[in-house]
Amino acid sequence: MKPNNPIPYILFKYFTKDILKYFLMALITFILLILFIDIIELFRRSANKVGVEHLAKATFIDILGMASLKIPSNIEKVIPFSVLIGSIACFNQWRKKSYYIISRTFGISLWRLIFPILIVLFTIGIFSIGLLNPISTIFNKKYDTLQAVFFGEKNLKSFSFDTKGFWITNTSKDKKFIINAKKIDDKNKMLHNINIFILSKNREIEKRIIAESGRIFLNSIELYKVQETSREKQLTKLKQLILPIKISSNNISIAIAKPETIYILDLPLYIYTMKKYGLNTSRHLIYLYKLICQPLLIVAMILLSAAIMLRSSERKIQIGIISYSLVVGFSLYFIGDIIFALGTNDRLPALLSGFGPTLIGLFSGCYLISDMDSSKKLIMKTKG
Repeated sequence: MKPNNPIPYILFKYFTKDILKYFLMALITFILLILFIDIIELFRRSANKVGVEHLAKATFIDILGMASLKIPSNIEKVIPFSVLIGSIACFNQWRKKSYYIISRTFGISLWRLIFPILIVLFTIGIFSIGLLNPISTIFNKKYDTLQAVFFGEKNLKSFSFDTKGFWITNTSKDKKFIINAKKIDDKNKMLHNINIFILSKNREIEKRIIAESGRIFLNSIELYKVQETSREKQLTKLKQLILPIKISSNNISIAIAKPETIYILDLPLYIYTMKKYGLNTSRHLIYLYKLICQPLLIVAMILLSAAIMLRSSERKIQIGIISYSLVVGFSLYFIGDIIFALGTNDRLPALLSGFGPTLIGLFSGCYLISDMDSSKKLIMKTKG
């Protein structure tokens, strides 16, 4: 067939629309199923609140809204699964209707046949990173806020971390303390480069305290080399100062923002800042790598399902081949999660944990597709 013949374009357009149809059907099914499960789980958590009368009561609208806030992040997570299920269903139809065999008789290789599909779904992967990711990060932050309102926070005494260091707010009698430290030594219960703002009941700043270091004790913090500035801007220098705050010296913990709540373009700076302050960056770094690999994982799913489903030319439904395709696809995803966990615990390098599973699946799919094409060419030459 001549390259300029319009028939391949018509075929490619039809096949691409075909796989997109199955992909969207699988995606919508997954999203509705997960939404239903999330609503049930939130109802369960709302009904099991005991001894927390100070928390707001969640209505049906609140629960429905919270579950809806997770839809963008759920779409991000299930896109590879939807591609896998959709491509298996689509290629099974190709096999039943002999689309692949007919295309081969026109001299169209499998690579050429699925290349437009790979481009379209790769673009969907890029779209999920560029547009869906910022929406999901905003919604995840809102979800965490509502979760704290309706279900409470798990650790109210932890230091939060951002690009300005470590922060904690504390209330003692009629005063509020806002404490910022540039470095924390958890082993020795020490804080370094400390800024403390003391606020009155009316939320007006009464004092600002700057200390070179400080040690946390039970219900107090002892500061060293202190500069105290009053509201009247009077400066007082002290060698030592003890402030009453409610932090247990045996439980200094740091609340780091979840990677799911950070926009992908802000992640590199956040990771750099974490590294600068001596925090473990493995989880955030691997999450960044996995996000970058999302389009490649989609391509790998299509290649593997095409190589397995189209290898047999029998028109009847073969449960074994479909099951094998599902096992291979899901194994690739779940092995990736296991490697992710190992990387988070520093058992494996972050680069290997983030890129390894996806690249293995991608190269395996490329090899299987190329092997199928070369085998078909060899058979055709033998028959000729």
